[in-house]
Amino acid sequence: MGAYELKPVFSRGELSPKLHSRADLEHFKTGLKECQNFMVMRQGGLTRRPGTQFVQEVKDSSRPARFIPFIFSASQAYMLVFNAGVFRVYTLGGRVGSVEVTHPYADADLFQLDFDQTNDVLDITHKGYQPRRVKRLSDTSWSIETVPAKDGPYLPVNNTATTLTPSGTGNAVPVMTSDTAPSGVCSASDSLAGFGPFRAFDGNGSTFWTTTDKVGWLSYQFAASKVIVGYSVQTSNYLNPGDPSNNGPMNAPKSWTFEGSDDGSTWIVLDSQFGQTGWSNNETRSYLFSNTTTYRYYRINVASNNAGTELDIASLRMLELPPNAATITITASSIAGINNDTGFQSSDVGRFITLLGSDSIYHPFQIVSVTSSTIVTVKATGGPLPSARGTLQWRFGAWGETPGWPAHVATFEQRKVYARTNTQPSGIWATKTGGYGRELDFSVSVPVKDDDAISFTLTDVNEIQWIAEGADLLIGTAGAARTMGRDSPNLPFSANNFRQALASTYGSQAIRPVKVGSSTVFVSSFGKALREFVQGDSGAGYATPDISVLSDHLFAAGIAELSYAQEPDSVVWLPNGKGELIGLTYEKDQSMAGLHRHLMGGSGFVESCATMPGQGRNEVWLIVRRMIGGVSRRYIERMAAPFEAATVTPDKAWYLDCALQYGGAPATGVTGLGHLEGQRVAILADGARETDQIVAGGAVSLASGRPASTITVGLPYLSRARLMPSPASAGDGSGLGRRKKIVFAKIDFLSTGSLRAGRDEATAEEITLRHTNDDLGAAAPLATGFYDARPQTSWGDKGELMLITDGPLPATIRSITLNTDPEP
Repeated sequence: MGAYELKPVFSRGELSPKLHSRADLEHFKTGLKECQNFMVMRQGGLTRRPGTQFVQEVKDSSRPARFIPFIFSASQAYMLVFNAGVFRVYTLGGRVGSVEVTHPYADADLFQLDFDQTNDVLDITHKGYQPRRVKRLSDTSWSIETVPAKDGPYLPVNNTATTLTPSGTGNAVPVMTSDTAPSGVCSASDSLAGFGPFRAFDGNGSTFWTTTDKVGWLSYQFAASKVIVGYSVQTSNYLNPGDPSNNGPMNAPKSWTFEGSDDGSTWIVLDSQFGQTGWSNNETRSYLFSNTTTYRYYRINVASNNAGTELDIASLRMLELPPNAATITITASSIAGINNDTGFQSSDVGRFITLLGSDSIYHPFQIVSVTSSTIVTVKATGGPLPSARGTLQWRFGAWGETPGWPAHVATFEQRKVYARTNTQPSGIWATKTGGYGRELDFSVSVPVKDDDAISFTLTDVNEIQWIAEGADLLIGTAGAARTMGRDSPNLPFSANNFRQALASTYGSQAIRPVKVGSSTVFVSSFGKALREFVQGDSGAGYATPDISVLSDHLFAAGIAELSYAQEPDSVVWLPNGKGELIGLTYEKDQSMAGLHRHLMGGSGFVESCATMPGQGRNEVWLIVRRMIGGVSRRYIERMAAPFEAATVTPDKAWYLDCALQYGGAPATGVTGLGHLEGQRVAILADGARETDQIVAGGAVSLASGRPASTITVGLPYLSRARLMPSPASAGDGSGLGRRKKIVFAKIDFLSTGSLRAGRDEATAEEITLRHTNDDLGAAAPLATGFYDARPQTSWGDKGELMLITDGPLPATIRSITLNTDPEP
C-alpha cells in the first residue's frame, strides 16, 4: 500500500545542500532540492518563470550596461540604460524616440552609481563624480547636469595653528568714507546728524545710520548695475543709559522689504522679512534670495522696528551674484590642516571655504582659482564678512575633487541626505529642510535653527555602504547597521533633535538595498547573504536577520545588484556572479521566503536587473549577455507577464527567452529575428508547439506549413523542480536515507501545457494531460486539476522526484501527493 505524503507548499524554494538531511526542520517539508526556472508563488505553489521579450541591443555591446529606473508615478515610468557614455530611455512600448544623453561615468563605475528620485528629478551619486541630476523635461527631452551646492557642506573646524586671511570682505558695496566716496551714492529717508547713510557702509560695526522716525529706508546706488542676490543686516551696539528703549536690539529693524530699482523711483520687492525679533548687540543676520535682474539702486525699506526709540542699522552689506562678483584672495599662514597638510591643490577649484567673522558668523566663499599651496582666489557665496581679518576659525569644504564626492544619496524627512566621501568614509550630510531645489542648501544658522542642515560623522569607523529611507534613516556600513532619527520621538526631526544609534553588528556590501513592505533587504558584507533591516517585534530597536541562510549556496558567486517586483508575487530579483538570475519570493507576514534560480535560454548571462511599474504588475527588465554568431551581444530584455487563463488565451503565452511574437493575418513564417541569427529556436504557433528551427536570414518557417495568426519565436529554457528526499518510512522510525521508491504521484496542475516526471532528466516521462475527447487536430488545452504520474523510479532513488518542462507553454503546480513504498 505504501505511505502517502502531501506536499501542498513550496514556500522555502531551493534549499542549501547543507540541509538535505535536516528532515527535522519544518523548512525541509516546504523546500526543494532544486528549483530552476520555476518561481515560488506567494500562495505557496510553483509556477514556471515567464520568458523574456527582446527589446533592443544596447548602443555598444562591447561595453557594460546598467539600468536605472526613472519612476515619476505608476503610469509614468521609464527605464534608463547607461552604456557607452550615454543613457537611452525606454518605456513599456520600447525605446523613447531617439533620446540619447551623454553622461560622464566610466564603464567601470556604472555599477557603483547610487540614485534617489524626487518627482521629475533623479539624483545620482558616485564617489568620483560631483552629484548630478537627470531631469525629464518631456517624454523626448532629457538632461543630466551637475548639482550646485550652497554654503557647504564642510569638514570639521580647523584645529591647527593655520590662519586664513582674506584680502577683502566679499561685499559688493565698497567701504564708504562719505555718502559719495569712493564710488556710488548712499542715501536714506532721514538721518540724525552725524549718523548719515554712509555709516551703514563704512565697514565699522561701531558706527551706524539712525533715524528717529522708527521706520524708513536706506539705499545704495551703484556706479553700474549689478545683480544682488543677498544682503546682511547688522544691529548697532548703541545703549542710552537714560532711555531703556533706546538701544541697538530694540532699534533693530523688525519687518522690511529689500528692493531694487533702475531709476530710484520705481522699486521692485526682491525679499520680504517679518517678525525679525530677539536681536543682540552688533548681531548680523544674512538673507539670500533668487534674482537674475540687474538694478543700479538697492534699498532696505523698514516698516517697523523692535519697539525702540530709533531705527538703527550698523551695517548693510550686499552679495553680488557669484559668477559676476569681484574676487578676493585668501592667504594661509601655512599648509597645516589643508588637504592633509599638502596645502591648496588645483583640484580645489569649486570647493567652499567658510571663515568665522568678527560677528561670530561663518561666511562662505568658493574657490575660483589656486595661486599656490597657500593662496587661493575666491568669490563670496553668502553674507559678506564684516571686516577683512585673519582667523583660526575656518572650515574647508567636505566635497570636491580633492576630498572626493558623496557616494550615496537618499531622501529623509524632507531633506536630501548624502553619505561617504574618500576623506570622510563615515560622514553624513543632510540639507536644510526642503533645501534641495535648484541647488543643495547646507547652510547653518547661528544659533542653530530646526530646519538647518545637519552634518555628522558616525561613531562607527567603517565605510558607509548605503543609506535608505525608513522610519529612521537606515545606514549600512562595512561593519554594522546603524540608524539616524529623532532623539526625542515626540518632536520633529531637526538639526536640534537627531541622534544616531547602532542597530546590529552585521555589515553590508555597497549594493543598493530594496524596500519590501516594512523591511529593507540588503546584501551582507561579503556578498554571500541577504539580510533584512526591520524594527524589532516590540516596535523598539532594529534587527537584521539573515533571510537567505537556508539557500546560501545560491550566493557563493556573489550578488551584482538588487531590485524588487511587488506584483504579482513579491519577488526580490538579483543577478549573481555566475550570470544566473536569483529570485526571492518574500512575504514576511505569510512566513514566505522562497529562493529560486533562473538560467536564461541560450546560456544568457544576466548582468543587470531592474523593475518598474507596468500594466497590472511590476515589470522585470534584464540586460543579458549572449553569444550570437560567435559575437558577444548585450540585449535589453523584459520578462513577460505570467499566464492568466482569465485574461489571456494559450496562443498568447510567452515562455521563450529573447523572444518576439507575431500577431496578424495567418502566416507560415516569421521575419525580423536577426538578433537570434544562427540560433536554434522554439516556436509556439496558435498555442501548439512547432518543430524547433534555426534562424537564417533573420527568419524561420513553420515546419508544419500550417498558417498561424499568433506565432512566438524564442530560445527555449529548461524548468526543473526536484523534490527533497521523502522521509516517509514503514512506521519504524525515519525513512531518510533508506531505500524507497515512488509508486505514483498525483499532481494538481493549473493551466499547464506539458510536464515530465521521473527520477532524473534521462528517465522523465511526459505526463498525459490530454483527454480522449480533446480535438487532436488542434492545440492541446491547458490542463487544470489532478493528474497521475507513474515515474520510472527504483528502490535506490530514496523517494526523490524531478519535474521537468522545456516547452513554450506555462506550467503551475499547486500540490503533489506522493505514494512511496519504503523498504521494510
